[in-house]
Amino acid sequence: MTLAFMGLVSAMISERVSVPAGFYLLPVLLLIGAGSVVLWWYSETRGAGDLRFYAAVQVYAVLILPVLLLLPPRYTRSWDFAVVFGFYVLAKVLESADRQVFSLDRHTVSGHTLKHLAAGAAGFCIVMMLQKRQPIQRGANKTGLKPGSYIL
Repeated sequence: MTLAFMGLVSAMISERVSVPAGFYLLPVLLLIGAGSVVLWWYSETRGAGDLRFYAAVQVYAVLILPVLLLLPPRYTRSWDFAVVFGFYVLAKVLESADRQVFSLDRHTVSGHTLKHLAAGAAGFCIVMMLQKRQPIQRGANKTGLKPGSYIL
């Protein structure tokens, strides 16, 4: 999941800030995400279970995505990123409330399981967005959009 979210941050940087910056940052962000999981695993093997770096990577992703949504988009259907962000937050809440969710329905489904479903829904939203979105034509009309398209 960390790799998917780092890829999403890179894609948002490409779309909202700079395409070259997004491409440059993609391998860096993927290494940071993977490194946070490896460090967590390594600390687990030593009996420490240190999640600080992993949590920091997750928190920074949660903080940067809504900020990037405020910048002008290059494509229509930008609102879909807000929906994806919502599923991401839902996944983190479900992960944090794993035991409470598990006890709610007599131990049938856990928050961890629902976290993966929320993450899958976010991925589905991204696929649907990519199939439907169009480049924004600046100066084509007052809004720069084709009829029937929308932006955030």
